[in-house]
Formats: sequence, structure tokens, C-alpha cells
Amino acid sequence: MFATSRAPPRATTITQFILEVDHLARIRAALTIAAAAALLCVGIPAAHASDQLAITYVTSVNDDLGTLSVRAQSGSDITALTAHIIAPGTDEEVATLNFDDFTLNDGTARDGIWFTKQPVQLAELGSYRVDVDATDADGDHISQANAGSLAYVAVPQFPEFTADRTSIDNEHRDLTVSGLLKAKLPNRDLVVMPNRTVDIIADYFDIAASVSTDDQGRFTAHVHLDNAAMLQATYYYDNSLPNYIFAQSQEMKIGIDQVPTRYILQASTQRINLGESVTLTGRLEQQTAEGWKPLAGVSGGILFGPNHSFNSYVGGFTTAADGTFSTVYTPSQTGVFQLAHHSEDPFISDGSADSSLVHVLQPVTYLDFTASRTDPRTVHADGHVDFANVTPAVINVAIQYSPDGTSWTTLTPARAEWDGMGYGFSADVAMKRPGLFRAFYDGGNDFQSIGSDSVHVGR
Repeated sequence: MFATSRAPPRATTITQFILEVDHLARIRAALTIAAAAALLCVGIPAAHASDQLAITYVTSVNDDLGTLSVRAQSGSDITALTAHIIAPGTDEEVATLNFDDFTLNDGTARDGIWFTKQPVQLAELGSYRVDVDATDADGDHISQANAGSLAYVAVPQFPEFTADRTSIDNEHRDLTVSGLLKAKLPNRDLVVMPNRTVDIIADYFDIAASVSTDDQGRFTAHVHLDNAAMLQATYYYDNSLPNYIFAQSQEMKIGIDQVPTRYILQASTQRINLGESVTLTGRLEQQTAEGWKPLAGVSGGILFGPNHSFNSYVGGFTTAADGTFSTVYTPSQTGVFQLAHHSEDPFISDGSADSSLVHVLQPVTYLDFTASRTDPRTVHADGHVDFANVTPAVINVAIQYSPDGTSWTTLTPARAEWDGMGYGFSADVAMKRPGLFRAFYDGGNDFQSIGSDSVHVGR
């Protein structure tokens, strides 16, 4: 999808940046900066001049690198504090910070963190050693050489990073991003960074584009995406510009406008006897500028279950050139079929479709049926009905009459009850004419509707 390159560091603090970039061997010319910045969070504990007075750490403030932070502890108030800024390599003291230059930022005068009131003003960027002298109210004094460090380095940043749109679609996968690269100096000044390479990183790893900033630090890049992505503008440490560290913009999410789809699933019949098959036909379509067009060559699956509880797998399908497919299935119970398509193309939306309810009629049989005349006006009929798999709660059997077996008239209903040999029923019907008699069970949507063998009864 994208041109693969190195994975950029995912630093959230200056310390993390230094550790990660050092691991990637990108700052071999700036190891002194790495040593300094690595102290920003952890600090270096100082040796104790007495049991009470101690300098715990000395470091740059993490989000304000030109500000020096000193933690001092004692059994009494700190009354004097001096920091000596020592240049790397020369051991020359380039700045001296006295007690009046500090303010208590956190804690107490006995155990507190002291910040310089203003950023330290130095002529050159770099990593500076800091020696500290401290005195407490009891008269104890400590002189701590190499008590910590000041990371007097520039922090690049992206105050602007935007795209011409925040989503792509199947026909338009290119977008333009633009932004501004500046650097915050340790004295808090903001300066533009001209003629510097900016990489546009997709999903924290792939380089989607590389561009250079103009004289005003601005950049524009054209990015092609084949999926949704999280974009970031990234500035990597450059040996030609020491003391400027790694930086990334805020994340910018680019989404996908998926192509609408519609699916159709039809069953060949809505009523079948148990053991019979139903033919399923389906069609998948996608919306285009010219209207709905077939989705050809895509695969999915078909499920089946009662009351939209799709717990049986029917099988898979692949659409033909016209977006259709067909399959045959033999369901064991009444239920609904559902096709489901999970698109492998991120620009095509997933979808599903249900068939109409297919009634699977359970089998019904007659164990016996008889009819005989008891007097010139009355016929007695009885028999037994049986259900192979499930039995309805109420079993109503109709006694029917036909003079010739072509059309039947219901004479009376008869309730069937279990009598030890089956579900027995009987009825006496008024009929003085000769003809054919039978029992008929109307199964509705759950059971087969079936008539018994007919019996001829004379006068």
C-alpha cells in the first residue's frame, strides 16, 4: 500500500526520543545531546555533604528545556542555591545562576523543586554540565560537581498540519497534506525551519510521502492511500543540524467513504415438507455514478435458523459476473436464510440480506381410519393420527364427506387425544346419503395437511 521505510520513534518525552533515536543509530553525531536529554526525567542523585542537605537531581524542565530544575532536600530551609553551567569539552563556566534566579515551583523550602524564573540564556545550543552549591538554615553546605545537566536543545514542532479532506473513496484515493515546521529554542523563541525534510508517515510506520520545507518552513505533500490511515508529519534528527531533535505532528485520521451496497436473497418456495429442498438465489450490487451495478467475484456465506437465530451454516457462495449466485439446501425446521458478505475491499461496505420465512412442514400420518353406519341417519367415524417428530399441543381432526371423492365437505371436528395406541379421535355425524368419508388434518404452517384413506359407507 505504501512505500515501506524505517519505523519512526513513538517518543512522547525528550528522554524517550533520545533513547529511541539512539537505538536507530540516527544521532551518532549528537551523543552529547542524548546524554543530556536522558536526564530530563530521571536526574542524577548527588552525594550527600551531610546527613541532611542533598541535591537530588538537576535537569531541564521537560517541556521547557531552557528552564533549569533543581531538587534540594534538607532538615532545614534551603537558604542559598547556585548553579554553574559548564560548557561541554572546555569545562568553561558560561553562566552562573544565583538563588535570586530561582523560584520554588513545588514542595517546600526543606524539600522542594526549584525552577529558574526565566530560561537560561546561552550563546550556543548543546548539552551543558551543571555543578550546584547549596546552603541550608543550619549552615550546612554542599558543593556538588556534575550534579546534572541542561539540555539546551531546540524542539521542532508542527503548529500546522492539515489535509484537503479527511476521507477517501474508491475513485479518489489521493489527497494533499500541508503544514508548517518550526522549532522552539530553549529561550522559548519560535523559529521556522527552512529546507528540511518532512516525512508523512501512515499508521506509524510507512512513509507515504517525503517533502522539503520552503523558506518559510511550509510544506505540501501528495499522498496516495489504499486504506484508512493515521497520518503524521515527522521530522527526523539530521546530523547536519545538531541539537535539533526528533518531532511529530498531531495524528490526523483519514477515513474511507465506502461504496453503498445492497443484497437480495430469495427462496424458491415458502412451504416445503420435511426432507425437501429449497433453492436459494441471491444478487449483490454496488452503487455507482451510473446506478446499481453487479458485485462480481465476491464471496460470502449463508446461514439458516429459526426466528432469525442463525445457528446453522448453509455454505459459501461466490457471485458470477452478473452479481448472482444460487445454491440448494434442505432445512430441518422452519426458519429464515441470511446471506452475509464481509468485503475484503475496504472501499466496499459489508452487508447482509434475509430471505422470507420458509415453513418446513413436519410429517403427519394416519395409523387407521374407519367409518360405518349406525342407523339410517348416522355414520360413526374413528381413527388414529401420528406425528413423527413433534406433536402439536391441540390436535383437531375434521371428518369430511364426498359423494364421489372429487370435492370434500367438513361435517364435524373431532379432537384427537392420546389413548395408548396413538392420538385417537371419533365422531358421530348425521348423514343418510351414501358416499365417501375421511379424516383430514390441517397442519397450518407447522405440519403437513393430510387426509386419511377414504371409506365408502352405503345407506
